[in-house]
Amino acid sequence: MTPKKKVEFLIIGQGLAGSLLGWRLIQQGHSVLLLDPCLTHTASRTAAGLINPVTGKRLVKTDHVEQYLTAAKELYAELANFFGLTFLHEREQVRLFQSEAELNQWNKRKNQAEYAPFLAERFNAKDKKYLKETSLGGFKQQQCAYLDTVALLDHLRDFFLHQGCFIKAQIDLSELNISSSSVEWHDHTADKIIFCDGYHLQYNPWFSWLPLQPVQGDILTLKTDHPLPNEIVQFGKWLLPLANGQLKLGASWQWQPLDEQPNEKAALELLDACYPYFPHLRQAQRLEHNVGIRPGTRDKQPFLGQHPEQSKLLVFNGFGSKGSLLIPWHAERFLRYLTHAEPLPTSADINRYTHDYFTR
Repeated sequence: MTPKKKVEFLIIGQGLAGSLLGWRLIQQGHSVLLLDPCLTHTASRTAAGLINPVTGKRLVKTDHVEQYLTAAKELYAELANFFGLTFLHEREQVRLFQSEAELNQWNKRKNQAEYAPFLAERFNAKDKKYLKETSLGGFKQQQCAYLDTVALLDHLRDFFLHQGCFIKAQIDLSELNISSSSVEWHDHTADKIIFCDGYHLQYNPWFSWLPLQPVQGDILTLKTDHPLPNEIVQFGKWLLPLANGQLKLGASWQWQPLDEQPNEKAALELLDACYPYFPHLRQAQRLEHNVGIRPGTRDKQPFLGQHPEQSKLLVFNGFGSKGSLLIPWHAERFLRYLTHAEPLPTSADINRYTHDYFTR
């Protein structure tokens, strides 16, 4: 009998979560095997990779965003140095006031010290060519960026293939043989298995109890002959200018159905939102209409940790629409948890839910 190929960690999913965790484990000398079906309509590949420290109608700063930004910049710089290609693009962002209430909220936030690094000056309608005279104007946001997720994931897949630690496969969970000492899949055996497969977690018999709240989103890629702004523009939706007259326009939010099918109604919603500011986009060429399902969670915090009854099963998931920002820092915490038994962040540890479903 041929002996099974042994690795420390079997990672299910080569989206941003699985890829960055796999990269960090390999850099620390650990053996991994990643499995992924290589679909194009995943959340990680559909996402524009926007990093925005202050979001929502109430202009709320993401908790601990300073440490998340530091970790993200460090990891993406490390990857850029290794591959010789920039993936994280820092870009000024402007947000257009949609109501007097938003303007009042900005006036409140701009006087709060903790928001000073992220909220810059206000501008008036006359300062932007795409604003009408009756517009309330907007304000500049700092420390924003976007991550070229497709390029990064493609390069990481090539790296994993070269390392002999990637297999294109749609895993059937019934094929897993789980014992107290290992996890077996076909001719491979691993010390632990880590599920990083996004919204598919809701179908996982071991982790379906976690309160995942997946939401589908549509993003358009357009091409125009007209000049585009240099900055990312937020106006209830967002516009991300790219090279060669291309831009991304997003994003919709759809809770049902989760069918991964492009929604023309959602596309028209995106276009109708941008036309008042960029009417020339009525003549733009639609290059792509992509859709993905974000793995959101009930409390807006990710899922990290070990199954309460099956020590070989772990989860690293639930980063929602902020994966580009959140995953690098959490990957480092999870790495230390796996290799040095350091405690997980309480806010992300799945133990916060185990008392609802398991009795000790």
